[in-house]
Amino acid sequence: MGAVMDGVDEGRDVTLVQILRGGDSEADATHPWLHRIDELATRWGDRMNPILVKETRQALKSRQFVTTFSVLLVASLAWTIIGSLQGMPAIYHTPSAPRMLIGYYLLLAVPMLLIVPLAAYRSLESEVDEGTLDLLSVTSLSPRQIITGKLASASLQMMLYLVVLFPSVAYAYTLRGIDLPTLGLLMGMLIATGLALTMVALFFAPVSAGRTGQIASLLVVTAILIWAEFLVGPVAFQLIRGGNPLALSDTLVLVVCVLGFGISFCVLLLIATAARLTPESENRSTGIRIAILAHLLIVIAVCGFAVRWFARQGLSEELSAIPLGLSVYLVAFWTIVGSMVCAESAVMTPRIRRELPGTFLGRLFLTWLTPGPATGLVFATVTLAITLAASHWLLAQVIRTTGWLAIDLERHRELALLVVSYLAIGFLGVRLIIAFLRTRNPVTVRVGMAALAVTLLMMTVVPYAIGSYLNDYRPFDYSAWQASNWAWTLRRAYDQSLNESVLYLIVGIATVAFLVHLLLLGQRVLPQRLATPERVEQEYRRLAGLESVAAEVSDPLGLGGDAVGT
Repeated sequence: MGAVMDGVDEGRDVTLVQILRGGDSEADATHPWLHRIDELATRWGDRMNPILVKETRQALKSRQFVTTFSVLLVASLAWTIIGSLQGMPAIYHTPSAPRMLIGYYLLLAVPMLLIVPLAAYRSLESEVDEGTLDLLSVTSLSPRQIITGKLASASLQMMLYLVVLFPSVAYAYTLRGIDLPTLGLLMGMLIATGLALTMVALFFAPVSAGRTGQIASLLVVTAILIWAEFLVGPVAFQLIRGGNPLALSDTLVLVVCVLGFGISFCVLLLIATAARLTPESENRSTGIRIAILAHLLIVIAVCGFAVRWFARQGLSEELSAIPLGLSVYLVAFWTIVGSMVCAESAVMTPRIRRELPGTFLGRLFLTWLTPGPATGLVFATVTLAITLAASHWLLAQVIRTTGWLAIDLERHRELALLVVSYLAIGFLGVRLIIAFLRTRNPVTVRVGMAALAVTLLMMTVVPYAIGSYLNDYRPFDYSAWQASNWAWTLRRAYDQSLNESVLYLIVGIATVAFLVHLLLLGQRVLPQRLATPERVEQEYRRLAGLESVAAEVSDPLGLGGDAVGT
């Protein structure tokens, strides 16, 4: 064997040397760190989300990615040559980076803000339409892992597009005319917007079933993406041409506020999308409600931080827009979300009821996070009232800081009380309408928005039509009989011409309706917890690795040791 080894030219036939030496080679001894890196990469690759691996492989092999990638390469090379030739000879002594970067931004914005989100939307929609998710449901993958895997695959594609254009952007930076922080802010804004739009597209993918609903969802997603293109484009052009007009501290405040709002909202969309893919036998509502609370808490904290920052900078004119904008956002948010929460199914499976809180404090504070339209109505109404009270307090701090007239605070208080009262009555109408519709056909939560629109429309049209009829269809003045006419009443409150008795009447009616709802639906508002069977607890312990499977293997039918022995 030694003679054979001596006769082998190790420099010419390394493979034979490895075979004869049992796999050891000079390269192994010289570069062991390469093998450690390979082992580490293999280990982390096995731990990664399988959906990320699958989606990445499919995306990189798809015709859409290959075509987009090739077109982006050719277009960036063409713009580099054409833009450089057009700038000759002034490009040697005149800053030419803005003009080149505008072209590169347009080339990069199309795949990142349009093509990648649409591809992610189409990927999830096809799996829902073709029933692939039913196969994934029998695996250990959760719906949240599926959504995060697709989102991670989209972010990986965006990074590849950025890597392709990185040399071109670096070339433009050398032409002078833009600073490095502004360039980093531009790229960060593009990446954050692309990820947010991808999450929005994934949210709309499983919303509608059937060909008509899918076409409608595709049109909505396309409209949102195109609108975002035209919304982000002018901001990017302003950054490229004029630079960042804000100071470094102001820029950090803006970035923190935007990221706080955007990340919390995208997490809410992610949880809602995962809930849409979760079977009805599981609790799909508690996670969404917790995400709603976290999102609203972050939004209020961001607004408070912004108010404090503007007050320190002496920008008193911009302060009032923050709490007022927060109030408008809260009303719009709860008008949409509250209607869907109040349209949830009232059926609670034993699996859900086994997870309900069992202690007194848990039932007192956590019951409102459990599924069901009854708890949803209480959750939406109380949270709306608390968040609007927070915005009212924020406006009071602004008025105290700036010394403005308290009339704005009084107007905001009346409008907030009226909005909470009208929406509480509207949510109750949604409950009644959805309960009636469910006696005939199954109803999705999206119908809740239509039910709320019908309720609010009837609250406005009916009293106005009666008043017109009683006055022979002639113009008439506002009175307490028009209290349910929320459009007219809110207008009067905004003009500071609403009688306080009407305000107290509306708030009183909403409060009584809310309390009656609690008293008459006690068992549904406060569902009782069920005890977990011993067999289910054993299965949970087995899945968690806390209990051996030997007993299950020897006694698969659960007949006991004596029965098995006999």
